[in-house]
Formats: sequence, C-alpha cells, structure tokens
Amino acid sequence: MTTTALGTLLVMEIGDSVAGAYAGKLFADYGSEVHVIRDDDASVANAFFDASKHVVDVDAAETADVVIQSSSNDPLTSPFQPCNPQQVVLRISPFASHGPYSSWRSTDLVDAAIAGHLRLTGSPGREPLNGVPDLVHMAAGVTGFIGALGALMTRARTGQGQVVETSHQEVIAALHQFSLLRYTHNGAILNRMGNRYSGPGTPIGAYECADGWIGLAVSQSDQMERLLEVTGLTALLERDDVETIYDVMTDQNLLDAELVPFLKTQQRDELVELFQALRLPVAPISSVEDLLDDPHLRDREFWHLDSGGVCLPGPPFRMSRHEWQIGAKTRDGKLTSSSETLDQLDDGPLTGFRMLDMTRVWAGPLAARILADLGAEVLMTEVPWTRTPVEVPQSYVDSTHFFPDDEAGERPWNRTGFHNKYANNKLSTVVELDKKEGRDLFLRMLPKIDVVIENFAPRVMPNFGLDETVLKKHNPDLTYVTMPGYGRSGPNKDWVAYGPTIDGHAGHTWLTGYLDEIPWKCGIAWPDPTAGLHAAAATLVALLDRQCCGLTGQTIEVAQAETAINMIGQHIVASQTGVTSRRWGNRRPGRAPQGVYPCVGRDRWIAIAVIDDASWNGLCEVTGMADLRHLEIDERWRRHDEIDQRLSSFTAKCDDRMLMKDLQEAGVPAGAVLDAADVVDDPQLASVGFFVPLTHAEAGTHVWPRFAARLSLTPPTMRRPAATMGEHNEYAALDLAEISQSEYMTLLNAGVMRTMPPE
Repeated sequence: MTTTALGTLLVMEIGDSVAGAYAGKLFADYGSEVHVIRDDDASVANAFFDASKHVVDVDAAETADVVIQSSSNDPLTSPFQPCNPQQVVLRISPFASHGPYSSWRSTDLVDAAIAGHLRLTGSPGREPLNGVPDLVHMAAGVTGFIGALGALMTRARTGQGQVVETSHQEVIAALHQFSLLRYTHNGAILNRMGNRYSGPGTPIGAYECADGWIGLAVSQSDQMERLLEVTGLTALLERDDVETIYDVMTDQNLLDAELVPFLKTQQRDELVELFQALRLPVAPISSVEDLLDDPHLRDREFWHLDSGGVCLPGPPFRMSRHEWQIGAKTRDGKLTSSSETLDQLDDGPLTGFRMLDMTRVWAGPLAARILADLGAEVLMTEVPWTRTPVEVPQSYVDSTHFFPDDEAGERPWNRTGFHNKYANNKLSTVVELDKKEGRDLFLRMLPKIDVVIENFAPRVMPNFGLDETVLKKHNPDLTYVTMPGYGRSGPNKDWVAYGPTIDGHAGHTWLTGYLDEIPWKCGIAWPDPTAGLHAAAATLVALLDRQCCGLTGQTIEVAQAETAINMIGQHIVASQTGVTSRRWGNRRPGRAPQGVYPCVGRDRWIAIAVIDDASWNGLCEVTGMADLRHLEIDERWRRHDEIDQRLSSFTAKCDDRMLMKDLQEAGVPAGAVLDAADVVDDPQLASVGFFVPLTHAEAGTHVWPRFAARLSLTPPTMRRPAATMGEHNEYAALDLAEISQSEYMTLLNAGVMRTMPPE
C-alpha cells in the first residue's frame, strides 16, 4: 500500500461534538490512526462517524500528532495545550475562546440564528425554519479539518506544530453566499422567501408534481427561454409589464402563477428526464430511503456495508493515489520535515504553491478562495463569459443588489460583489479556451503550476482538448481537481447540476420542513459550500502527500452530490436502525422545549433550546414558568405545544437581543435570529477580527469574511482585493507561459486574451 501523509499520523479525538467527530472521521477514512474516547451514551456515537476509528479507554493525547478537542454546546473551559512543539491541536466550539459570547452555550439551531442563516429559511409569514439537523456542525468539522491540514503543511515545511481554532459561529457566517454582501454593498437585507432558495432568480426552489417533488434552479436567461417554451408559457414575455426575460426571472409570483399549476399535472420522473434533455437544472427530491436505491449511486458503487450490515456513505472526495477506506487504520512510519522557516510562510501554510482556478459560481470559487487565503498564489483562468455581460439590465441590478450603490457602472463585470467575494486574494487572466491559441497558452503555463481546479461538467474539459491525460502530459506532477455535480461516471454524469437541485436529490430538502408538513427548500444551497470545503480539504491532502511522500500527479474528483450525502450521513445510518425519517421543524428529540419564538418588532425572533435540566431551570427562572420547573424531559416533550404557547406569549413582549443575553446568563442556549446587518456588526465576530476591509479599484471599500479557522503560527491572510478582469494577463503570458511580448500583443488583438466580456 502506498504511504500517504495522513497514513503516518496518530490523531486523538476528545469531546462530544458532531464537528469534532466529522473532522476525526475525515482523518480516519483517509488513512490516519484515530483514537477516540467516547462514553457509551455519547450523542455523537454513530457508525457513520466511528467506522474507521479506534474507540479506546486510554488517552493517547500526549503522543498524538493531532489532537481534536471539540464541544457541541458549551465553551471549552479547559483548552487542550500542545504537549510538544510538533503537535497540532484543533479546537472547535460554538464561539471563540475570547469575546463577549465566549462563555455562551449553543445548539445547531442557535448557531444558525446568531450567524444569520436561520432567517433565510421558511415562510415569510411564519417563524424561521431550521435546516437539516447538525448540518452546520458538519461544516464546522470539515473547516476544522482544513485548518488542521494547513497546520500539518506548516509542520511538514518547518517542523513546528501549532494551535488551530474555529467556531461554529465563524464557520456559518463565512458560508453566506451573497446575503452579507448585499448589505455591505447596498444596505439590502435578504430574508426568507418561501419554499425556495433565498436569493435572486426564479424558479429556484421546491415544486410539487403529480407524484412527487422536484428541485428547479433556472438561473440563466437561455435556460428560462427553454423552460417557458417547453411548458407553453412563452405568453408571459408578451405581457405589458415584461420588458425583458429578466423581468420574468426576478418575479416569483408572476412565473409561479402559471408554472405551479402546470407542474402539478406532470409525472416527476418524466419531467426530470425531459428537462435534463433540454439542459435545464432539475432533480428529484429524494427521501433518505430513496438514496439507498438510487441507480446512479449504485452504478458508482458509492455505498459501503459496515460489519453490522449498515450502509455507509462512500467517500466525499476520491483521489487517484490516496485510498479512502472504511475500517480502523494503523500508522505507517514517521515522516521527516523540510527545513523552511516560519518567516518564509508569511502568506500562510501554502505560501509558494501556485494554482489555476477555472471554477465559477460558488462551490469551486470558494474552494480556490480558501486555498488562496491559506497562502497559495491562485490565478483565475477565466473564460470570457464567467462574470457579467457587457451590459447588465437595471432589473437584475435592483433584484440582486450585487453592485455597489445599485449601480452596474461602466464595467459591471468588475463591480459585482458576487464575483468579487470569491475572487479576493486571487489574480486574473482571461483566455479563450475554445480557440487553439488560447489552449496553447494555457498548456504553456502548466509546467509552473501545482494545482488546476475546475467545476465544469465532465464533458467540458475534454471538449476544450484539455482532458486529464493532456494536462498530465504537460505536467506529470500536477494535482488536478475536478468538481462535477454527479461525478465523472454513472447515468447522471452529464446532468446539469446546481446546488439547489442537488440539495433535493441528496436528501437535504426531504429532512427540512415545518413539523410534519411538506419538504422545504433550505434558504441557502448547502451542497455548494460543503463541496467547496471538501475540495479545499482534498487539495491540501494531495499537497501534503506531495510534500511529505513525493506522491505527485494526483487527480481529485469531488462529486457534489456525494459530498452532500456525507453531510447527512448520520441520518442515513439512523434511518437503517429503526429511526423513521421525519421533519421536525425547529424541534429536536431529546431537547424540550426547542423552537423559534416571536419578539418585539417586525420579523424579530429568538431561538431557544433546552438541552439539560440546568437550562430548563434557567428558562423557567427568566420566563416566569416556575410552576413547570418540576417537569422532566419526557413530560416536557409531551407538553411541547403547551410550553411553546407560554414561551411565545412571554417572548413576544421582549427585545430579542436583551432576552438572548438574559437567557445566556441563566445558562440557556439562546440566540436572536440575526439578519445580515446584525451579523456584519456582531460584537463577537468583531472581537476575533472576522471581517476584513479591502479596497477594490472599481467597486470601492467593503468588508469581507476571512477563512473561518485561525492558525496560531501561520494564519490565513487577506492580501489583496479581487482582481479586475484580465488584470494579470501579462503575468500569465510573459512570466508563466513565457511567450514573447509580440506574441502576447497578438493574442490581445485577436481577443484570445481579454479584459472584458464579449460584446
């Protein structure tokens, strides 16, 4: 078996959180020997998390290479300190170890409230709705894994370990797609918009058919044209109040009035087949049980049986020279480190690595942005149509609020916050890859590149003449990262796939919804950021293999659907052990009460969770329910409706922020349901320097979230604002591709290299 960097590690997992358990699982499944001490009744005990770990009685933290210390609900009152200079310590908790919230308690519901996500899901006429239970903690787990890998890269280069810290709050706040930038650019507040993805564009949401549900994500004008034609709704374009197709795409009520009745007459699978044939982003909304019988997943041999016959999700990412395997591991030999110094890693652990970023939208750009934050030189190798058109309709500007002061400006492609958020820290070159001269230039850059990352459909790179074989011919040591929606094989490999459609197909929508009601679309498309996080992690694993073991030329495949399924792995395991899939709304078995309750003011709410007797006593004290203090958990669960009514009557007279503080002081996990303005101005995030101002030459100065993990010796850095389109064409051509000045000018004059979109 090939020796890998993770295969040499002993990892010790301490704590009780889903986040820590998932970080440990990633280490274990990709080769590390992971020891975990866990009580028999621990809430995270689950075959999904523990299949590859050694559950032990003896604490091996003193000899471990990595120690993972985590807490699900409480602060880390006794932070683990490194036992030697080479040890890496990863700490994960609800809030940072300092700041005004550092002593607060939390749950996934409260985390989502304080970090601004809870406000984005649910009906605008009802209380905000929590998403998949513990999903936010799973994201914290992979973020912590990335931070620990960054620290291991530092150790491999300098011999020094360090402390890595992350918090649920920072992770979730970093994973807003555009809700925060709408506020920082225009003061616009994004709220929940019904059973759909909360953002610009329609139809992007869950729609009912005659025999089931589908997820749609039509976000481009050409897609909308095909949708209107196939559904017989082209008459909408002839209305007096419709000037362009963008008017239909930004008016949910206008389109849904005609589309919803039509879809309810259609058979789901036939509709999916038809729409996909027309290159329309659509997928069925699957239950957890449906996933186990999914033909695409069977074809890809995704499911793995454990020793007890339980189906476990397969790898969240696949690597050509690094095995993923269920089953407890034993370490290979120790590795030696290089002799670099910390001064040589000023930009972060990946200082000196160079990457070409060919990604677009969210998942891929996020992955590359994280690698850039960790110090890599990331050159966006953009195709000319990646950003905005030359002219952007004002209706699009007004509906998205992506542009500063709601003005597209003369060069909107350089002013859109949606692009700039994920382009911070990156360089830009624009190359026409569908022209031979553009492909030749791209290939001439490859010998100086460590990583190429793209998230095209599987057919695109071969169509460009840039398939994996060609790339490796020009640079055998290249790490190639590809992020297709459904992977590069299987019956769905050519499906058009966006996060909001995979959200339904991967079971997330089925697990989300008000108590015992219909499936509900989460306000953000979680498969996008979780795929981005895993792609960044996979790239770091490959670079560690290269740095430590000489393993080069790896190909990484991050199938967004399979990553999304891993995010609900514990629920899939639970469904096979007698736990029926059910939508609980904001409630959670084992906690009573837990919910979201109204406060004073328009659309102001507070999330409250009782997780033990101490928090129940604190809630009774603050809310004047002393007569119920004697109730045990089972009785509280049976009387949940009654308790909710009393709580709502009390909270409706309270200010959300003041009540949050009062409850936290009484030991009750509680969080005001913050909006984008609240999050940007949050005192806890300010105390850890979470938002960093950057000044862009054409878009002005705005604050942006940094990477959510903090490394004590080689922290991630925010070094530069987003590059303007093609700003580094000369660097790409003359320095990387090493062509002559005259050849470069020829490419510019021919439009092979550009600084603006095509007319």
